[in-house]
Amino acid sequence: MLLEGARAGLDSILLSTDRVRSRFRVGMLTISAPSAFATWWLVPRLGRFAALHPEIEVRIAVIEGREPDLQRDGADVAIVQRPARAGADTAEMPLLRETIFPVCAPTLLGAGPHRGIDLAAQTLIECEPEGEETAELAWDYWLARLGVANDIRPRRLRFTHLAAALSAAVDGVGIALGRAPMVDAELAAGRLVRPFGKRTLMRAQKVYSLLWRTAPDQRIVAFRDFALDEACGCELAAGPCGMPASERDSRTRPEWLAGRAARRAAAASVA
Repeated sequence: MLLEGARAGLDSILLSTDRVRSRFRVGMLTISAPSAFATWWLVPRLGRFAALHPEIEVRIAVIEGREPDLQRDGADVAIVQRPARAGADTAEMPLLRETIFPVCAPTLLGAGPHRGIDLAAQTLIECEPEGEETAELAWDYWLARLGVANDIRPRRLRFTHLAAALSAAVDGVGIALGRAPMVDAELAAGRLVRPFGKRTLMRAQKVYSLLWRTAPDQRIVAFRDFALDEACGCELAAGPCGMPASERDSRTRPEWLAGRAARRAAAASVA
C-alpha cells in the first residue's frame, strides 16, 4: 500500500507539472528558410532559443526556389534574400549579409612554410544559384580575380545545394566558395581553411532578411528579437543592433528596442 501511495503521489505531481507547462505553452512557431541557411545558421542556434523560450515549440519548413507565402505555406516567419539596397516593409527586417571567399580542407594545402595551392590542379566546387546569379558566387569571377590564365580550365563539380557543396569541401574533394557566417563553425574547428588568406573576399550582393506575419504575436516577437541578437553576434551582420552598454538600463531599453528595426533597415540600405 505504501508503494501504491507513492506511485499515486508521483502521478499527481507529474500531472500537476504537465498542467503548469501547458498553461505557459504558447504554441508552435513555424520558421521557413532555405536549406543552407537552416542547416548552417539556424539549426545550430535553436538550442539557445529553446533555453530562452521553452514554452515555444519550433517547426522548420525548408523552401527552395521561391519566396515563401506565409499564409499559404503555414509559416509564421520566413528567411528570404533581398538585394542589399532594397527597402524593407514594416513586417520585414534585414538580418545579415554574407561574405564570400574560397575555402578548402587543410589537407589540400601544400607542405612546407608557404603551403600554397595550385588552382589549376584542383576541382572547383560550385553551387548553382537558386535565382539570379551574382558574380561573387561563380568561379569565373574568382579565377579572374586570382589571376588564373584564361586558357587554364580547372575541372568543376557542381551542386544544387550549398550544404552538399560545403560537405564536399570538408571531405577534401576540392575548393568551394564559402559564405560567412555559414562556414564560421567549420573554419573555427579547422575542418575548412581559407587558402588565399583573409583579405581575399567579397561581400554578397544580397542580404538575408526576416519576414513575419503582419500581426506578430508572442512567438513571433520572441523569435524576431532572438534572431536579431544572434545576427548581431556576427561581424557580418547587415547592420548594428547590439545595444550599447550605456543604454542597457530599464529606462532606455524599451525605446531602443522599438527603434532597432528601423536602424537595421537603414544600415542595410547603405551597406
